[in-house]
Amino acid sequence: MKCWMLAMVVLTGAGCWSTTVGSTADPGVQRWLAENASSEMTVETTDRGPEQSGVVVQAASPTDVSFRTKNDTVVPIGQVRRLTVVSHGRGALEGAGIGVVTGALLGGLYGLSRGLTHYESSEDCSIICNNSDAAEWGALMFGVLGLISGTLVGALAGHRDVLDLR
Repeated sequence: MKCWMLAMVVLTGAGCWSTTVGSTADPGVQRWLAENASSEMTVETTDRGPEQSGVVVQAASPTDVSFRTKNDTVVPIGQVRRLTVVSHGRGALEGAGIGVVTGALLGGLYGLSRGLTHYESSEDCSIICNNSDAAEWGALMFGVLGLISGTLVGALAGHRDVLDLR
């Protein structure tokens, strides 16, 4: 059972992270900055100082970009090593997708592999009469559980969009 929990944590972490790597002159980096200009972000600087959160992009032109913190400290782009933007809405959607797929697969496997009760294997059964029916109901129940838990975990963790300036 612990292996399944570890696999779900790994799937969740893998699905909720994207990284763009480049220098400030790359068109992909400039596009990333333009798309996330209005977002609050965390800046990691090259001088190994503490991470500064609540930072917004301040650009006079595509080549003159700096970052302003909540306490009005300006960080020039030359001192920035990594930028991180967290989107909780996108994280909720990704978590819901991962949760529903994982839950449905595990529920279906559980339904196929579990033993039937005496009533379920009799001719008087009503809902679950064989392992195929059990797999369908298991997939439905565990899929709904995965949807709810995946949405909550994804919303709390959020999707991390990282710009790595090397």
